[in-house]
Amino acid sequence: MDAVTFSRRIAKMEYRVVRRPFALFDDRLLARYWNEDAVVRSGFGRLLGSMDRFAGWLLADDAISRRGRDLLKRTGPGTDVWEHAAHEEAAPEQAAPAETSREETSQELVPSGLAADEPITQPIPAVLSTPNAPAAPRTVDVTFTLPGEVGAGDVALCGDFNDWSAGSIVLQRGSDGAWQVTLPLEPGQSYRYRYLLDGERWENAWQADWYEPNPFGSDNSVVAVHSPETLGLAA
Repeated sequence: MDAVTFSRRIAKMEYRVVRRPFALFDDRLLARYWNEDAVVRSGFGRLLGSMDRFAGWLLADDAISRRGRDLLKRTGPGTDVWEHAAHEEAAPEQAAPAETSREETSQELVPSGLAADEPITQPIPAVLSTPNAPAAPRTVDVTFTLPGEVGAGDVALCGDFNDWSAGSIVLQRGSDGAWQVTLPLEPGQSYRYRYLLDGERWENAWQADWYEPNPFGSDNSVVAVHSPETLGLAA
């Protein structure tokens, strides 16, 4: 057995030891209080899948990589944590923000049992006679805030919502010294993010919904976006 093969075998054993507590945390705690469709479970599953994909690539182990791909497919779409490794080392090129279409469509409804040219003599609910009724909101405005005590000249927001681009979302500094920006995000989703200060050092949100470890020895902040109806019920 050559030295490289021996080193990889040792590294695989060490990775199994490191990954074991994460699997137990999912099986013994998360699975007990949340079902598989919950944001917490799917987010944690994407984390484990990303870890396996990164470890499989690093250790040249197809079995570990395949396990990671299966986890990512089972937990739904999301950005792999290891895919933005370059953002931890250097600021990437600026990406233009995607344009979002918000066209609304409507149609006139005719009660069943009537011909198209037959006069309507029975009362019709008001919602049927209002073709231009406003549609339900497709996004929710979420404000990201970072206190001025971080001591930075400029602050950029990087996360799943902009493919971890370092220049597409820049925070503005208010009169109180705090940094702030508001984004329209899709409700019912959770997003991982971090702040890039002066293009060279990372800072987590001070009041994130929760934090997820990443393969680089630090944590990602996570925000869960709730729909307005959910927020109204919680109030």
